[in-house]
Amino acid sequence: MSNQMSKHTPGPWFVTGNMTLYVESRIGGGLAQEIAAVGPTEADSGYGPQQRANADLIAAAPDLLRALECLLEMGHAKAGDLARAALAKARGEA
Repeated sequence: MSNQMSKHTPGPWFVTGNMTLYVESRIGGGLAQEIAAVGPTEADSGYGPQQRANADLIAAAPDLLRALECLLEMGHAKAGDLARAALAKARGEA
């Protein structure tokens, strides 16, 4: 994997909540750490599928980061530029 140290909360991240959804991670002692709160969306006229999709996408971020790093290490040239751009954005470098 990348030799760059991750600055984000380690995964896995998961979604909880009923109305406002929360993306969380387990930290020391099993405590939940809130990563993000995902509120209602205009597309759903409140709480619904788009809100859940947004929360699921955020929760997948650590896995997507790892997958992109692996992809680059494997040398897939066609996806390389897109992967590098996404990694830079995820690392706050874009």
